[in-house]
Amino acid sequence: MAEFGRRQYYTTSISSGAETSDRMKWLVCGAVAIALIAGSFLSYKMLYQPADPLLKHESFAEKLERHASREELWQNYPSLDERTIPIAFGDKIYKIPRNYLVDLDRSSADPKETAFEIYVLLPNLEPRTANNAARFAKGPFYGGYGDQVNARIRGGQKELDWSERRLLWNRRCQEKGSGVFLMVESGYQLCEADSDLFLKDTPEGPLVFACEKVTIKSPDCTIADLTGAGWGVLTLGFSRKYVYQADEIRKRFRSLLDSFAED
Repeated sequence: MAEFGRRQYYTTSISSGAETSDRMKWLVCGAVAIALIAGSFLSYKMLYQPADPLLKHESFAEKLERHASREELWQNYPSLDERTIPIAFGDKIYKIPRNYLVDLDRSSADPKETAFEIYVLLPNLEPRTANNAARFAKGPFYGGYGDQVNARIRGGQKELDWSERRLLWNRRCQEKGSGVFLMVESGYQLCEADSDLFLKDTPEGPLVFACEKVTIKSPDCTIADLTGAGWGVLTLGFSRKYVYQADEIRKRFRSLLDSFAED
């Protein structure tokens, strides 16, 4: 029994050592394989699925199709990151710091179809920073713009014709309003219609825009303007409290946008 026992012990010891060595080899090989697979998957995620959701744009229609929540449907993508994002639009290429951008749709290969949004704060058109992030509104439907300017640069159509735009404003004033533009202040004229229609003659051409009625809580104003890229429309939204600074806001934002253009 003892011999059997010893033989069993030695045999078992030798067998266990070999099996342990084999197991270790398999474990090491398995760990290496898993690491390689994980590394490949991580590289794929980094290269093809960027962490920044703005750079992997999902359209509003796509969100609806997968039944996204109401909050997600209206989600924007603010960031404190200052790295520049190159955007081809019209006949220009803009290099815009990420903390200015909240939306970007370049799903089409044609730069004339690209659309993007920029949020800044008045009076200096500041982008989002750690010090002012709390001052940025989530959107006008959450209680107004405050000091924020929402700018959308949209392709898909030619630039506005200001002479046609002015004729449209006069027609709208006649059909839906008082029929006449009256001088108010700072060179602005007002026609009270379904919305308050404003007009101002400037060296760059007539400035025409609409504002919600003051009876509405947190009324806003909307300007449709030239992009400066030979294509598309620039839409600016801001609080009505800045109504008589509309021309200055337009010019300063256009200057800001031009500053991002590649030479």
